[in-house]
Amino acid sequence: MSSESFDLDEDELLARALGELGGRGRRGAEAAARRLRKDVFETELVLRVAPAAAAERARDAISDHGSLLDLEGVGDDRVVGVVGAGVGNLNPAVVIVTIGASAEGSRLVIRGVAKEGLIKQRAGEKAARRVAGALASDS
Repeated sequence: MSSESFDLDEDELLARALGELGGRGRRGAEAAARRLRKDVFETELVLRVAPAAAAERARDAISDHGSLLDLEGVGDDRVVGVVGAGVGNLNPAVVIVTIGASAEGSRLVIRGVAKEGLIKQRAGEKAARRVAGALASDS
C-alpha cells in the first residue's frame, strides 16, 4: 500500500489492499472485498523489553514481512501494517500489534485480519503468527 494516511477500519484497509492487487479492475476488486467475510485471529506475546522497544520491534517485524501503514489516530501503543499471507502470500492481511506494559516488560496482542473467499486460507491467522514468530525470535 502507499504511504497515504488512513483511518483504522480493517474492512476498508483490506478492500484497498485487495483493490491494489486488482490493477485496472480496482473498483471491482474493492467492491467484491467488502462482501467477503473476514478471518480474524489474535495471539498474545510477552517480551522482556520496555513498550517503546517492543513497538520498534513490531515495526521491524511488520516491515520485514510487508509494509507499515500510517494511520490517523493510532498512538505509540499500536503498530499497523499489511502482510502477504495465504497461498503464495498473495492475500493481504492487516496486522495490528497493540502494546501495553506488563510486570515482565511488554504485553503484545497481535491481531491478523484477512478476507476469505470460498477456499479457507486462514490468512489472518497466518499473518499474525508470522509476525508473532518474528517478534518472539528476536527476544
